[in-house]
Amino acid sequence: MLSIVVLYSFAYLLLLSGSLFLFILARRLLVESQERKDLRVFLEMERELLEVLTAPSPSRAAVEFARKHGSRIRVLKRLLVAYREALAGQALEPLKVIFERTIRARCLRDLRSRWLATRLQNVRLFVDFSRPEEAVHLVKLLQDKPIVRLAALNALTGIASRDTLAVIFELFERDPAPNFYAYSNVLNSLGQRIEPFLRASLRKPLPADKHALLIEMAGRLLLRGLYPDIVRFAASPDKELRIRAARTLGRLLVPGSTRVLSGLAADPAWEVQAQAIRSLGNLQDWRTIPLLVKALFSPTWHVRYNAGYGLAAFGIVGVLQLQEISRQKEDRFAADMAAMVLDSLILTGGAA
Repeated sequence: MLSIVVLYSFAYLLLLSGSLFLFILARRLLVESQERKDLRVFLEMERELLEVLTAPSPSRAAVEFARKHGSRIRVLKRLLVAYREALAGQALEPLKVIFERTIRARCLRDLRSRWLATRLQNVRLFVDFSRPEEAVHLVKLLQDKPIVRLAALNALTGIASRDTLAVIFELFERDPAPNFYAYSNVLNSLGQRIEPFLRASLRKPLPADKHALLIEMAGRLLLRGLYPDIVRFAASPDKELRIRAARTLGRLLVPGSTRVLSGLAADPAWEVQAQAIRSLGNLQDWRTIPLLVKALFSPTWHVRYNAGYGLAAFGIVGVLQLQEISRQKEDRFAADMAAMVLDSLILTGGAA
């Protein structure tokens, strides 16, 4: 009886293994056959596309091409991706006509595909073929895998018309749970052209965390035209906004910000004090040297640290102040910090 059971089990396993092998073989043959067919169709469509690009009226020829090959979606995507990367400027117009008349709607759906390769292929098509209102779909992909995120960022940068920028900022303002890292990447890549939109958003009653990102971007992109809007946040009741304002003012290096930063250096929160002192060091206004000296005697390590290197940025005058503080006996913490900064200057040959 046992031998019969073993025999049946062996036969079952053999049949299962054979079926699996045949399935894999059949699947492989089917895929190779499909690939050969796609390659043949690709070469045929490529030949016709080259005729479209060199036709006397490329737009009219593109319409005819789209009518003829609109059903070959898979191959059409590959062809458009390949030629999108090879062409630029006006040469892309026939491809845009083909894209609009054939696969745009399908590509929008496929942006939500569970397959990474499918999402990536479709995002690449939107680099040159996007409409401003489609920025919302691309922004959502900034939370995807790194390679898709990079392609979406490239697409958003490539379609950065005024309408697109307006859509991006509107989406950011209305987003109930924004991915701040993703938005910072987008805004940073768009550069100084976002200044008017950033100004408009700073003047709206947004949550503090959104204002914090906008203030940070003004500093990163050196948007000095936003100085009046940034200064307003120095008096904010929100500590994080005061910190961001102090940091941004230290990057913008507007001479008039010395007074504002001096006020923030006396803020009740030591985090704000530390950032304000650091920014004052960046400004290198000689009138702030007494304030930096006073900050070296702060009970908070970060404030002392920033004050020390702020003084070092003034060169020989700052070094003399540090030497004097390092020799005094009333506050050993201030003396230790001054000595540490002086030692680092000797080792590095300059201020850190």
